Amino acid sequence: MSARRARSHAPITTSFLERASLDNSLHSTVDGILKDLKACSRRLQAALASYQDEMQVLERLYYKSKNQHRPALFFKRISEIRRYGWRLLEANMTEDVHLLRASFYGATVVQSEKSMRGSWNYVPSRSYVSFITERFKAYSCLILKTSERLREAYYHCSLAMQSGAFIQLIVLFAGIASRMATLSAEMGSCVRGCEAACERVLSVIDPTHKPSSWVN
Repeated sequence: MSARRARSHAPITTSFLERASLDNSLHSTVDGILKDLKACSRRLQAALASYQDEMQVLERLYYKSKNQHRPALFFKRISEIRRYGWRLLEANMTEDVHLLRASFYGATVVQSEKSMRGSWNYVPSRSYVSFITERFKAYSCLILKTSERLREAYYHCSLAMQSGAFIQLIVLFAGIASRMATLSAEMGSCVRGCEAACERVLSVIDPTHKPSSWVN
């Protein structure tokens, strides 16, 4: 499932289990899951904010230089990271983290941080958590593809520097690609953390659930 396809589908309707339906020994596990999701959400928001800043700089440079450098190989790679960069930002990954957290408070829409304080009272259905998990997997794939394009762009910028022509512009593009690659790695780490949290939720709901092989 692509991230764009995942984003085009609204979350499925979920039912909730009462907190009291879970064994008391599992309550601390859910507490830990929610704590981890909150931390992942904050890291992801920070990385995306910085990524958007880099994209805005890239966008300005791209439009100023596209007419002159469009045929150049390095510029074609820059065009690719621009396209993938906007796809990452349009995916709105933090929304799904918020949706998963909100489901423990009996909500099916994104809630404010204030509304998700205090004790949780519900556990979302297995189908709902599985659906959110698939979205995170799609985001992981998109981040991986974006990271690959960023490495290629940096490589081709490095090659282009050797000619000595337009060196200031190419150095700027290389710097942006490098910083975006670092931020993509951080986003990938956050999303994998969310995937792992989903697997832990599924194990709480169904003790017979076997985590996917990618879970650390």
